[in-house]
Amino acid sequence: MAMRNRLALWICFGWICFGWIWFGAAGALLAASSASAQEATLQPIPVAECQKFASQAQAVVGFAMKASEDDFTDLTDGSDGRSCHIAGSASDQAFASPTDLMTKIAKVFGDWRDDPARAAEGTDGAEKGYVNGNRIATIQVSWEPGPGVSCSDKQPLSACKVLPQQKLWSVMVDIVVKPGK
Repeated sequence: MAMRNRLALWICFGWICFGWIWFGAAGALLAASSASAQEATLQPIPVAECQKFASQAQAVVGFAMKASEDDFTDLTDGSDGRSCHIAGSASDQAFASPTDLMTKIAKVFGDWRDDPARAAEGTDGAEKGYVNGNRIATIQVSWEPGPGVSCSDKQPLSACKVLPQQKLWSVMVDIVVKPGK
């Protein structure tokens, strides 16, 4: 199984934020340098629980969500390790905005405490974090133009006139146990 490192970067000007950029190998180098050779401290929740969260997420968003294990870096403190990684994507959905989809998936973490340090929002994506004891959950929601839709690369994605059903929606959830938290 291929291992991936990923970092999210929000570009903000005042209160306006533009999506996130995913780094492949460069992200791995940045993560390695920012973690200052820390040992992997984050652990995924048990597989059965991960599957349960994936089923709950699928039920609220209305499209397939697949559970796996993946590398994870906590961007708030640089700690890293492995996570319960849940991901899914679908087009032909009627979500008006990333906030609509985020509101649905956040129901899965209704009894968790909202963590504003892990939140960001833009026109094409949103990120939220939740804490429950020594467990941390991050949710990332984004969209891009679906198949057959073309948008100018010279304008922000928000300027592209795309109907909600023409958007390809993606959701990623990572859940970790942070020892000593």
